[in-house]
Amino acid sequence: MMKRMLLAFVLIVTSTMVMMPAAHAQSDLVEIAVVAVEASQPALDAWVTAFQAMQPDASFAITYVATDDDVDAQIAAADMIVTGRYAADPPIEFECGVISRAYVLLPEIGARYLAGEDCGDVVSAKTPVMRDFLQFAVSPDGQQIAIDLGLLPDVVEVTDQGGVTVAVPQPVRNIVSAYGVATYYVYSVGAGDRLAAGSYVGVKGPAAQDAMRRVDPNFDTVFNAVSALSQNEINLEEAAALDPGLILTSARTQWIDSAAELGVPILRFEGESPDLLKDAMTLVGTALGPDAAYQAAQFNAYYDATLAKIAAQVATVDATPRVYFSGTNPLRTASRDMYQTAMIAAAGGESVSAELTGYWNDVNLEQVALWEPDVIFVPTYGGATVEAITEADEWQILTAVQNGAVYQLPTFISPWDTPLPDSILGIIWMAETLYPDQIDLNC
Repeated sequence: MMKRMLLAFVLIVTSTMVMMPAAHAQSDLVEIAVVAVEASQPALDAWVTAFQAMQPDASFAITYVATDDDVDAQIAAADMIVTGRYAADPPIEFECGVISRAYVLLPEIGARYLAGEDCGDVVSAKTPVMRDFLQFAVSPDGQQIAIDLGLLPDVVEVTDQGGVTVAVPQPVRNIVSAYGVATYYVYSVGAGDRLAAGSYVGVKGPAAQDAMRRVDPNFDTVFNAVSALSQNEINLEEAAALDPGLILTSARTQWIDSAAELGVPILRFEGESPDLLKDAMTLVGTALGPDAAYQAAQFNAYYDATLAKIAAQVATVDATPRVYFSGTNPLRTASRDMYQTAMIAAAGGESVSAELTGYWNDVNLEQVALWEPDVIFVPTYGGATVEAITEADEWQILTAVQNGAVYQLPTFISPWDTPLPDSILGIIWMAETLYPDQIDLNC
């Protein structure tokens, strides 16, 4: 399909053409036209050389230009652009085609591929080559090339959620995640292929495990790599055999001192609030390189924008729904220090147990009745069910039960009421449930 420019330029561009063909017959080549800012040339030339050694059927014709404006001026002829303005939508559109996500190659330089011939089920031969090249450039192997050129640091220093400053040698190739929440952070910043071993909150039973296999075909290997892997217990010998470059765990983990003897950097996490979730995403992204850091920032921006949209849509309500969030049994509830309470507030509700402190609190039915909740939410773990409340005679005194306002959160893999990326879906679902006629989001 023809590309159609959205912006018109009257700029005469001075450029340098660098031909980097593969050592195959011309008819075998997949030729990629690249327009790139000159600042990217040392790394881009090195990445292309390394990539062609693995995929010799790829040929790159690179035009280097001085500025981002010059990239935009030549975009109509490009299959791929490398620019400092990677975050913005490029000034081009297709009648039917694909513009990739931004891949952040270096701190100030990113790339996108432009698949103008892709339409419906048709995928051009160029598209998988461009995708594979950009994935290579942001991979540990690609990061190492940039490190060797002095374009990325060989050590990144971060302060984890336990307040410990940690030096993380770059690139991180193998991750051992003993904290079942943190494992999902790794996937969400695009680094799931670096997981050597992982604990997964909520992955119990065949349905959840089958779902995880669709997300990660390597799930079974990661899930079974270490016989004991949790914040309470770890088989250090098996973990060490995986040559980890980074260990993720909870700030409340008991075995950190023992694991420190491995000489592997350890990041500690402490969830239970939206700000800590976003900080955790930033922390993991920073430790794993520019592209992971960018994807973490994209998630955080989406999270904030979604919460702001919900807040705006419920700002005019006359009465805030009062919500009781039960735990693994009906008379266990979340305190104000827990993420579930923050989720309810973000969804436009008020947790009736927000006066409590600590973590899960055991209460009695008299107290629940005094709170007079309008709605009851039930989690998806520990055998908790809606029927345990709605079919119990003693719970019939509650208006929420009489009105049928008892709901169990949905789930895909992990519980949507825990401080991990999926929880944004849980907040949307809560808002939809509390305000069915007012929220235009749909999880």
